[in-house]
Amino acid sequence: MSMRFDMKIGWVLCFGLITCMLSFSSISGSYGHGLGYEIMPPEMLGSKLVSLEISSDTWPDEYTKEITFSLFETDTGVNVENVTYFVMLTKQNEVLFDITGQRDDGIFMLKLHTTDADQITVEEAGSDFFGSLFDGGEVVNVKGNAFSSGGLYEFKVIITTGDDYSNVLSTPLDYDVGISFLDKTSHSIDDINFGQQELGVITYYDLINDDFAYEQSKKMITYSMPFDWSEENILVTSTMHQEIIIPKTFGDLMVESFSTNVNGFQMQESVLTIDDFSPQNRLVHLVLNQNDLLEISKAVDGFPNKMDFSIMPSADNLPLTTMTENAQFKLNLSWEPQNIKSGSSTTFYYEILDAFYTDRQVSVNHDLSIFHDGEEIGQASIVSADMGFSMITFDIPDDVSGVMTLQFENLNGSDLADAVFPVVVDRVNIDETSIPAWIKNNAGWWATDQIDDSSFLQGIQYLVQKGIIVV
Repeated sequence: MSMRFDMKIGWVLCFGLITCMLSFSSISGSYGHGLGYEIMPPEMLGSKLVSLEISSDTWPDEYTKEITFSLFETDTGVNVENVTYFVMLTKQNEVLFDITGQRDDGIFMLKLHTTDADQITVEEAGSDFFGSLFDGGEVVNVKGNAFSSGGLYEFKVIITTGDDYSNVLSTPLDYDVGISFLDKTSHSIDDINFGQQELGVITYYDLINDDFAYEQSKKMITYSMPFDWSEENILVTSTMHQEIIIPKTFGDLMVESFSTNVNGFQMQESVLTIDDFSPQNRLVHLVLNQNDLLEISKAVDGFPNKMDFSIMPSADNLPLTTMTENAQFKLNLSWEPQNIKSGSSTTFYYEILDAFYTDRQVSVNHDLSIFHDGEEIGQASIVSADMGFSMITFDIPDDVSGVMTLQFENLNGSDLADAVFPVVVDRVNIDETSIPAWIKNNAGWWATDQIDDSSFLQGIQYLVQKGIIVV
C-alpha cells in the first residue's frame, strides 16, 4: 500500500510541455490535451471518492513513450488495490490495441516502443494482440512502428473492479483520456531569394496534416491540424501549443513580429512569442488558450474538424531582429533604401539592446563584417549609440548580388556575443517575375517539334528552381 503526496500539484508540472501533453474528457472521441500530468475529477467507488491519475513521459529515450494510470482515494491519497483495467488506444481514428489487466497495487503502466514492425505486439506472458493480462507483470510493453510519431493518443480507460477483484462495479468508471506527445516535421522549400531553407513545426497536440506550404509572395507559412471545434471539447482543452522552426539564414522571416490567422480569424500578437536564443534557428511559439479557442469558435460558424494556421510577417517587414549567441544582447536592423541594389550605397540602421535589462539600449564596442559568398567585402570596428540608431553606409560592389550577410561580433568584448543578419541584394519579387524570353522560345519550338522533350524540360526546371513555378 502506498501513500500519495502529490495529489494537488496538478498544473504545477507545466514543464511537461517539453515532453508531452495530456488531457481528459468525458466525451468519447473528443480532442483535448493538458500538461503531462493530470488527476481526473473524483468518482464514487462504493462509498468513497476515488480519482484516476495519469502521467506520461518519453523516458528513457525518444523511441519509448510511457503512460501510467493509477487509481487512488481522493481524501487520503492511498492507492486503491485490486483494480481491473480495460485500456484501448486509438490514434488518428484507428484502434491500435486494447488490453485488460488486473493490478494489485492499482497502478497500470504502458510502455509504447517504436520498432520497424507494421504489426503491433504486446509482449507480456499470457497475452496476445487483443489479449488479457491477469496477474501479469507491472509493465505492459507494446511494440510497433505506429508509435514512431507523436501527436494525439486517445485512451479509453474502463475500471471494472476496485478494492477486491470480486467487487465488480455495477457501473464501471469510464474515462476518455487524450495524451499528446511532441511531434516534429521538417519542410524543405526553395526560396527565390534565400535559396534552400528547411522550416519545421513542433506540435504538442495532434499531428499536422500534409498541407504545409510557404507562399513566397506573402512570406506566409500555412498548414492545418485536426481539431474538434465543439464547445464540449474546447472546455476540456486548456491550451494548444505549436512551435515553428525558422533557420536564421532565412532573412525574410527574421522580422520583429508576425501576424497569425486561425481559421480565418485574426489573432492578437500575444499568441506568438519569438525565441531567438539558438544561434541556428528561431522558435516561434504559437499558444492558444481556452479563451482564444472559444472566441474563434464563436466568431465563425460551421468549422470543419481542423485548425487552419497562417503565419506571416506583420505589415512592417523591418526591422529584422535577433539575439546574440550568449543571449545577452538583442539587435534590431533596418536599412534605406529597402531595395538594396548592386553598385549603390545602402545605409544600415541598427540598435543594440541589453536583454537582461528589459531591452534597454546600450552603447558597446563591436565589430561589423559584411560577407558575400563566404568572402569578406567590408569591415568596421564601432561603438554603438546608447540613444537612437547607429548608422553605417556601405557601397555595394557591382558584382555583388543575392544574399549578403552582416555579422556583428565581439559585442562588449565577448567572443560569444555574435549575431548574423542575412539581407538580399537585387531582390527578386515574385509578383514582378516574368518568364524569360528564351523559355518562351523553347515552348514554341517544342510545340512545333523543333527541340526535344529534354531541352524543353530544362526550361521548366529553371522556372521551378527560381520559384516562378511552385510544385
